[in-house]
Amino acid sequence: MSSQPLTIDEFRTRFPAFTSLLFPDASVQIRLNLADKFFSETLWKDSDLRKHVMGLYTAHFLMMVGSKGSGGAGKSDPASGLVSSKSVDGASVSFDTGSTSWAGAGFWNQTPYGRELWYLMQQFGAGAVQL
Repeated sequence: MSSQPLTIDEFRTRFPAFTSLLFPDASVQIRLNLADKFFSETLWKDSDLRKHVMGLYTAHFLMMVGSKGSGGAGKSDPASGLVSSKSVDGASVSFDTGSTSWAGAGFWNQTPYGRELWYLMQQFGAGAVQL
């Protein structure tokens, strides 16, 4: 029996921050289509869990690309990594990014959605699957 893939409406219900005003349907659908291919029903047998990881994958990539409000692509630089410190006019701030990052997760550490997805892939034995 084949489960239905995650729809745009279901994605927006599960991840309400991704409104259509900030993230057009076409951008969401592209990532949902990829997630449907990457997260096979064979490995992710539980339909609700599969939809959740598909949503995490989609949310992660949408955050990496950026919203319309942030200027879209270019405002979020995937090569830059997590910001651990910043100084402006003599004031500085730094964050302990190591305590909220997964060793070996690389790119997936750059958003909370990616970190949760990485964790679930490890827990459910998908660690060897290349995404």
